[in-house]
Amino acid sequence: MEEIKQVPYGVSDFVTVREQNLYYVDKTMYLSLLEQQPRNLFYIRPRRFGKSLFISMMQAYYDKAMADRFDSLFGGLLIHDHPTPLRGRYQMLYLDFSQVGGDIDRISERFDEYCKVMLDGFMRKYQNEYPEAVVKAFFEIQTFSGKLALIRDNAGALRIPLYLIIDEYDNFTNIVLNEKGEEVYHAITHASGFYRDVFKKFKGMFERIFMTGVSPVTLDDLTSGFNIGWHLSMNPKFDKMLGFSTEDVRGMLLYYKESGMLPAESDVEAMITEMKPWYDNYCFAKECLKQDGRVFNCDMVLYYLRQYMDSGHSPERMVDPNTKTDYNKLKKLLQLDCLDGDRRGIIRRIAEEGQIITEVEESFPAKDLTNPDIFPSLLFYYGMLTIKGTYGKRLILCIPNNNVRKQYYEYLLEE
Repeated sequence: MEEIKQVPYGVSDFVTVREQNLYYVDKTMYLSLLEQQPRNLFYIRPRRFGKSLFISMMQAYYDKAMADRFDSLFGGLLIHDHPTPLRGRYQMLYLDFSQVGGDIDRISERFDEYCKVMLDGFMRKYQNEYPEAVVKAFFEIQTFSGKLALIRDNAGALRIPLYLIIDEYDNFTNIVLNEKGEEVYHAITHASGFYRDVFKKFKGMFERIFMTGVSPVTLDDLTSGFNIGWHLSMNPKFDKMLGFSTEDVRGMLLYYKESGMLPAESDVEAMITEMKPWYDNYCFAKECLKQDGRVFNCDMVLYYLRQYMDSGHSPERMVDPNTKTDYNKLKKLLQLDCLDGDRRGIIRRIAEEGQIITEVEESFPAKDLTNPDIFPSLLFYYGMLTIKGTYGKRLILCIPNNNVRKQYYEYLLEE
């Protein structure tokens, strides 16, 4: 008898999910679609929508060092029977900029230290593909930029294709923006700023780049001098690439009911109906309004399932307490430069009316964050608003669900 799959609550590593028999909602069908897009991609989604797990899956699929594990990791998934030509092709460099923390006044040093560690790991993994002298020279270099340049030159000469994946590309810049203000932020993302400079180094070095984050603020400031990215965030083909569809949720609940992990009397459809007002209703592309179903916050669904399996009934608190940290991060961003009356009024109007008619900007510089016309776009990317309909050429954005509505009310109560 097959061992029952564990609920992957809080797990974002694809290899762990597959090797330790955790439940996995198959998203591999999107790999072929991504390969049909331009080679340098940006994808923005709110927190807790499964970005890190998806990126981890991409790493396992494209990494030439993991090619011999394809059958064990991807067996039973759609991509296993329909692999793409790029499977196992690349040396992969993965950077998670949420790991760049510590003293904000030493942020450039912390960034350099983190990237050096990641590049050292990269070279240890692929050192057999480089001449011994190159490997020796690499580990003697003490700077991130020097190590990167050596990889660029030698990978290029050896015709080795490279793939760069950046998770949370905007994380530490948002921290700088919150804690130090626009002047310090501008210094690192413009002209000769170290963060902007590193993206210039990435340009032309990697055959493919995939970057993700939670807001397009940094994106605008970086790409104004670095025309790299194709923005997928509101592309209807990728509306459900992250998060769970209703079919995904139904399949998961049926699996655990049939496995005996949910009470025999559990009504799967009733459970879905209970979850929808709290976790569902996200739509990121207006073209998807005509389609049936919206997108669930996947972490919330796993929280509900975990609680139901433990207690035999739905959780008394429908909102996962762990999302409180996300709300606090959002609150700090909303208070940037002191929340002026116009933006405070927008929050109050959204809380009272439940929606707002506006345009969503694909990206915007940090200096425009205090602009009340831009503010709804920021709320949209953070998952505080979602697409409900159209009004002429503009969009009707609404509060997606009770979970988010609760955050609006808590914010107003604190005000």
